[in-house]
Amino acid sequence: MANIAHLNTSALDTAAKFFRTMNKAGADFTGPMQSVTQRRNLVAYLEMGCPKLNSDGEIVTPTLSDGEELARLILGDDYLSPEDVAKAYGWSYNDEQLANFANTLPDFEELMWLRSNGYMLVATLPTDCNLLQVRDLDNQLFYSKSEGWYAESKHTFSREDVVKAGEWLMVRKEPYPNSRSKNWGEQRSLLSEVEHVPNAPEVGYAVTAYYKVCGVYLLKGVYVRTFSVDADGNRVIVGNFDGDGLGVCSYWDDRRDEDFGVSSSRK
Repeated sequence: MANIAHLNTSALDTAAKFFRTMNKAGADFTGPMQSVTQRRNLVAYLEMGCPKLNSDGEIVTPTLSDGEELARLILGDDYLSPEDVAKAYGWSYNDEQLANFANTLPDFEELMWLRSNGYMLVATLPTDCNLLQVRDLDNQLFYSKSEGWYAESKHTFSREDVVKAGEWLMVRKEPYPNSRSKNWGEQRSLLSEVEHVPNAPEVGYAVTAYYKVCGVYLLKGVYVRTFSVDADGNRVIVGNFDGDGLGVCSYWDDRRDEDFGVSSSRK
């Protein structure tokens, strides 16, 4: 009875879920249950992270496509691939999303434009995420770890503005050139016809993902205006990113300040 009382119910629940999931996928555990050798082989395979095997049982080594090789060559650390962000956050993409990433990679000319203009190319999440959900990915990277002014129900932008899932996000790493000490209208007029101002969760995700993958703080000591607007009609600003976390504030559209620039994203 004592042994039963001390059973780890969490481990049992995990094991039961594992077997249900694997059975649905067509796994047959008859062999490992009856063979010590097969059990050891299965454990070794699981410890390797369940790599893909070909029809001969050989491990398939993933290779970058020509487009991915080109993106990595041109952008270097400013290219955050689906594999990069998936590893950093511990999530996974489905096959359809991975195919879409491969099919929608910017071409050579656009990659060179991104490099010349200080942009990063970032794979977005497997599901749409608003600002609060982006923060929950790793709340230690935000100044407000929970709650905060923008979590109040009246500030709908933090729930309605989202980062679209399974897409490439192209965001400038720093404020738009010469956009400080200008009001909102003056800042928007600086952008080219192929650019627009991203919303707060897009900027928040891009700069925190960059830190997760590259270990580099962007927007240090400076804020950028985003397209998001709070309940009082003020522009949401994001930045001042350092060890204390990413700041999210708001500011009047008509005010000018040396510490405020504007963000930009490639359409």
